Amino acid sequence: MTHIATISEMKAKAASLPDELGFAPLFVTQNGKESLVVQTHEAYERQQEKIAFMELLINSRKDIEEGKTAPIDDFLSSI
Repeated sequence: MTHIATISEMKAKAASLPDELGFAPLFVTQNGKESLVVQTHEAYERQQEKIAFMELLINSRKDIEEGKTAPIDDFLSSI
């Protein structure tokens, strides 16, 4: 669900925002223009974990393309 509020509305509901938002962001407008995106700390942390995982996948793909790999048996024997 998309939440949109003005800065004044956000300030008025600040105390209840964590419960209202859950994992959905709040898009805040100022003078009719998009200004801020507000999210709970838990939603932010989850988003950062997803980004970190995606970066690992991108780097892994790059390593494969560049031939920076080793046989699975070598890896398993090293751990």
